[in-house]
Amino acid sequence: MTPLRWGLALSGWAALVVVTFLPDALALRIAVTTAFLLVCPGLAASRWARSGTVRATDRTAVLETVVLTVTVSVSMAVLVVVPLFLSGTFTVTRALLALAAATSVLALAPRPGGHRRGAPGAGPDTGPRTADTGRPEPPASD
Repeated sequence: MTPLRWGLALSGWAALVVVTFLPDALALRIAVTTAFLLVCPGLAASRWARSGTVRATDRTAVLETVVLTVTVSVSMAVLVVVPLFLSGTFTVTRALLALAAATSVLALAPRPGGHRRGAPGAGPDTGPRTADTGRPEPPASD
């Protein structure tokens, strides 16, 4: 388990502690809560759902990940907050509690498909391979 996954799993609980124990309108409370709400739920969800890794050298892939992360985070926040508002039970603590739990589950859950990325034999069989390189044979041309 990578440190990023553990950091994501604990980020919501850290934000919940900050909201619970720091006074209202404190800059640290606002910064921690905003950072969690905009980044962590979406990053956990997109890491869980994606099959590949993002290379830090590919700027378009990094930008795509940032946009996806913020979009999914805001969407998850809306999906949590709207039912709380409509039921008349909204509090920041309840919303953060729900998002912290969802973020932890998504960060710690194994990826769909039941196999670990990079494990030998984890992927589907791609057909015959050449003996010397281990790479797939090129298609035969007619």
